[in-house]
Amino acid sequence: MLTKMLIEEGGSLFDARSASLGHTLQGGVPSPMDRARAARLSLRCMEFIEEHHRKLSKQPPHKTRHAGPESASVITVQSGGVEMVPVQEMLKHADMVNRRGKTYWWAGIKDLVEQLAGKPQFLGLKGIDLSAKV
Repeated sequence: MLTKMLIEEGGSLFDARSASLGHTLQGGVPSPMDRARAARLSLRCMEFIEEHHRKLSKQPPHKTRHAGPESASVITVQSGGVEMVPVQEMLKHADMVNRRGKTYWWAGIKDLVEQLAGKPQFLGLKGIDLSAKV
């Protein structure tokens, strides 16, 4: 119902899609921590929607109402806190081709990560087929 409502209200301004948890979860039964985080994120999203609805409601009713660019945001977890980041700000820090951030906390230890992942070039096994059956 919410998806249909958002599609109708958004018109050509934005798209809305729904997702089935069965398709996105794929990690088994959610832990209590997963459930608590989901509750925090959903509550913050609802507060955000209500806050921007109040701002739009204060605009004169006889004119077309316009939401500011900050109303299009992405919810993030930063340093343990839930933050809403405007999409324009997020795009500055996103590698949209690879669907990840341009910087990441483990960039300084990439060599160690690759060694732990067992990449052959770091193990002195260059040119050896590790997938061959012994």
